[in-house]
Amino acid sequence: MVLPDLPQWLKSIGGAGYEWLIIPSFAFIALLLRPISGKLADQKGRVVVMVIGAVAATLASSLYLVLPFVALFFIIRGLHGFCAGFSPTGFTAYADDIVPLEKRGEAMGIIGICNNVGNAIGWLMGSHITEAYGLQSMFVCSAVLGICATMLFWSLPETLKQKQAFKFSELTFNPKSLLEFNVYLPAIIMLLTAYASGSILALIADYTKSVGIHNKGMYMAVYIASSLVIRFMAGRWSDRFGRQRIASYGVYALALSMFLLVFSEWPITYYLSSVCFGLGFGLISPALFAWAADLSRPGLKGKAFGTLYIFLELGIILGSGISGWLYNNLNHEFSLAFILAGCMALISHLMMILLPVKKITP
Repeated sequence: MVLPDLPQWLKSIGGAGYEWLIIPSFAFIALLLRPISGKLADQKGRVVVMVIGAVAATLASSLYLVLPFVALFFIIRGLHGFCAGFSPTGFTAYADDIVPLEKRGEAMGIIGICNNVGNAIGWLMGSHITEAYGLQSMFVCSAVLGICATMLFWSLPETLKQKQAFKFSELTFNPKSLLEFNVYLPAIIMLLTAYASGSILALIADYTKSVGIHNKGMYMAVYIASSLVIRFMAGRWSDRFGRQRIASYGVYALALSMFLLVFSEWPITYYLSSVCFGLGFGLISPALFAWAADLSRPGLKGKAFGTLYIFLELGIILGSGISGWLYNNLNHEFSLAFILAGCMALISHLMMILLPVKKITP
């Protein structure tokens, strides 16, 4: 909800020129916390991880109102990243716990649908509330939604049957203990495709204005709508035809969406790109998460999903940071940023062809 109008808020408090840091400051904290949330989800339970993330989101939305300073703005963005580092890991593992193995891909598709619907509604609502009532009202609404999410997560029954004592000494950085290396291939593909997502998050608000479209959340809304159409089937397709095949189709659609933006001088091309973007991630996301669950070792699903989210955040950080740096508020630099994002997506397809896959029977 807050993301489309954060550049405007940052400029209003004297942060013009730092807009490109809005996404990386959020994603970097999320990346650091993914290993911790994955371990907590496997040891202390899924629900507590979801609740911690929702509380962080509520606090972050509230603090935008009372701390209008540039340095503190990025600390608050880090707090929002705390939410992203916890809640998605928890609810992805929770969903995998409650569905049968043969419907794992379908379940990951439904998780993606709900996540994307929330993002789309948030983008549209946030932009509308800001236009009609101002930025402060939008932040209040975001905080209220965070409280609602906290209450809903807390009401869920825990699915982790055997909880373990969590030791902070286990959080010392050791890649073997923090990452599930059996999911390295879907993780690499996630990084390379998430680069495009980072580019869109960093540039699409300004790009939307450049093509004459008023509502800055429109690209995301169309993307979500097209993603919804395909996600209902993508998870089932990955269960039936294989994770790699479905992810490959998604990569083609994602690359096409980026290249369409390079040549987009009219709203129709803009909307077509958004549709392809939605189709791409609608195929990629459930296939990769189900693939990670297939490859993870018993009892380490939380760590496996945490690993995937780490590479997701890393891709978003690189995509948003590099794209924002290339763009630098110069409209003619949009093309280079989107070409690079499309090429990253195509490289991920090469990874699927060239790298070996280790299959583990759950």
